[in-house]
Amino acid sequence: MYNELQQRYIKEIKTNKEQSEAIKKLTIKIHELEHNLQEQRQRIEQLELKKVSWKTSAVSGKRSRTAEGGTSHRDISEKKESCCSKYLELLLKEIKKLKKENGKLSAEKRALKNELAGLDKDFFEEVEDLKHAVQESLKLNNQYEKCLKQISVMYGLPFTAHL
Repeated sequence: MYNELQQRYIKEIKTNKEQSEAIKKLTIKIHELEHNLQEQRQRIEQLELKKVSWKTSAVSGKRSRTAEGGTSHRDISEKKESCCSKYLELLLKEIKKLKKENGKLSAEKRALKNELAGLDKDFFEEVEDLKHAVQESLKLNNQYEKCLKQISVMYGLPFTAHL
């Protein structure tokens, strides 16, 4: 019973550490993705400013088409915008997914902490006392076994180790 309790305690501590590390990694990844999102938003703003400046130059009679049937600057910027917006959508989906996973792990971590909170200092002292008692009983059992071997040799009786 003591061993089961100790194994469960160790397992919960290990699980708690693993979840803490997972939460830490997810938080870092969320921050990285948010940073990437911010950079992409700035890039979109810059592209929009270029688009606005291009529109004003096209209105004043400067280049609107590169050649007959060619691609205009507007078409190119629209393609870039659609690509960036798709990338931003993917980033937002990834961030939402990571935040959801982070929330689940945080809730599980809180539940484990609450469960461990029920185990007070006296409990752990009792576990240590039990651990010491088990070690002492093992020593005593070994001494008894040696004595039994000596007695069985003295009286010529067969000694079976499984006893």
